[in-house]
Amino acid sequence: MKDTVIKEKNVKIPLYVTVYETISQWLKEGKYKPGDKLPGENILSEQLNVSRGTLRQAMLLLQEDGFIANQQGRGNIVLSNQNISKSGLEKIGNPIVDFCLQPVDRVETAIGFQPATQKHQEVLKLRPSSIVAVIDITYYSGEIPVGFAMVYMPYEIMDNSSVDLENTDTVYRFYTGLLSGGGLYSDTKLRMGNARERLANILKIPEGEPFLILEEELYSEYDTPVLSQKLFFAPECHEFCINRKNDRNMGI
Repeated sequence: MKDTVIKEKNVKIPLYVTVYETISQWLKEGKYKPGDKLPGENILSEQLNVSRGTLRQAMLLLQEDGFIANQQGRGNIVLSNQNISKSGLEKIGNPIVDFCLQPVDRVETAIGFQPATQKHQEVLKLRPSSIVAVIDITYYSGEIPVGFAMVYMPYEIMDNSSVDLENTDTVYRFYTGLLSGGGLYSDTKLRMGNARERLANILKIPEGEPFLILEEELYSEYDTPVLSQKLFFAPECHEFCINRKNDRNMGI
């Protein structure tokens, strides 16, 4: 990967913003990974062809947005390669990937089918004779499992979309495509749990270890249930953002 050189002349936006964008892009691409120490100010300012003052302004922005932290005696340490300031849990997406502190570079997907349980009949509004697709997804950063998803989806949804159920990559792409599509809303709950034997083995953590669980049901804009899922986050692998604000017209 070639280092980007920034010229101080004829820059319409503040130069420190351009430096910020360049370094944050390096982090997203994995040039520097979480836990890595960034080069010193002299080296970075020379690589980017900017003054140390400009570089320091960019570093402050990177710290504010959670990309790096300045540790006394160590310098600037990479915390995250995700820009957590852009969107938070209020946006439907794939939070195991979106909020992982390390890049998720591999998933393992398995799919099976079962009759709708009483709970599935209630949550997914299914008949007792309905079939539910059960999709298990394990997420990895390198060789480290960082999350696990248990997804329950009416078989009819996948069948109507002509999903190749023999191809797990296709199944995963269909699932992520649903999450990124428009017109969905969710009923979502966050809670703490303790790893039972199966989850402990999957996430390679001690049995009984506390971890965060996200449970949600997704619905189409016509109130039709799309899927129900449980997401399990490996401890210390994620950092979440929730963008909150009060209505401008609210009284105090």
